[in-house]
Amino acid sequence: MKIKLIALDLDGTALKSNNSLSTVVKKAIKRASENGITVVAASGRPYGSMPDYILNMNAFKYFITSNGAGIYDNKRNRIKSVQLKEKSVLEILELTKDYDLIWEAFLEGETCTDKRYYDNPQKYGCSAAYVDYVRNSRGYSDDMRGYIYKNRNRLDSIEFVSTDAELRKTIWNMIEKSVPDVYVTSSSTHFVEIMDGQATKANALRFICDMLNVSLENTAAAGNADNDVDMIVEAGLGVAVKNACGNCKNNADLIVSSNDDDGIAELIDIIL
Repeated sequence: MKIKLIALDLDGTALKSNNSLSTVVKKAIKRASENGITVVAASGRPYGSMPDYILNMNAFKYFITSNGAGIYDNKRNRIKSVQLKEKSVLEILELTKDYDLIWEAFLEGETCTDKRYYDNPQKYGCSAAYVDYVRNSRGYSDDMRGYIYKNRNRLDSIEFVSTDAELRKTIWNMIEKSVPDVYVTSSSTHFVEIMDGQATKANALRFICDMLNVSLENTAAAGNADNDVDMIVEAGLGVAVKNACGNCKNNADLIVSSNDDDGIAELIDIIL
């Protein structure tokens, strides 16, 4: 098949574990663009938390953010928005009222986190390489439930962070069962992320393809986590990096080297 568009997850896929983009991968992405392939960054990050070195790369033509809740072009225009329904937000707040969760909330151009996480990200599972990213990309609040309630009608997504696997599973299942209009996923081990049911990377990929008149058969999508699986399945060529979760690998057509071994450069070499 002829690949005309590549959608790349960032953290754990295109980016190394130290939150950087290697020179090898950067050159490969540029080479793909120069050969007429539309390159899309497809991230769970909100737009305001996307690295400047990604936003300023001319090779990236579109940015899928917040797992599909917001889509931007490379002129920083928001061209698609799928926000949480107010009703869903209120239902989630009611369901979780007895749990002391570390919440984060993502709005267009704004990110807010629990002050406890901001003060000590590593206590809640954040790797040392991402501590500065957390503090430089977020505001914080002592009352995140109040913040979420106040902004309940303009949220791209919300998430909570916990190192307790059983707690994550309990809340995840509870929300999926009781709030049918939302999509629950995870881009990293300790996060549970909640968007509107239509805000997925697969739907965002489909939107961009329809806009550009590109068949999904002529796309490749690469990722490493549960929030990438639907995009990997949707694309003509679904790709997992070697460090990906089992669900990603099981649904991929191709497995390339890990994020720390320039797997995305390997993929682009194969395509070209």
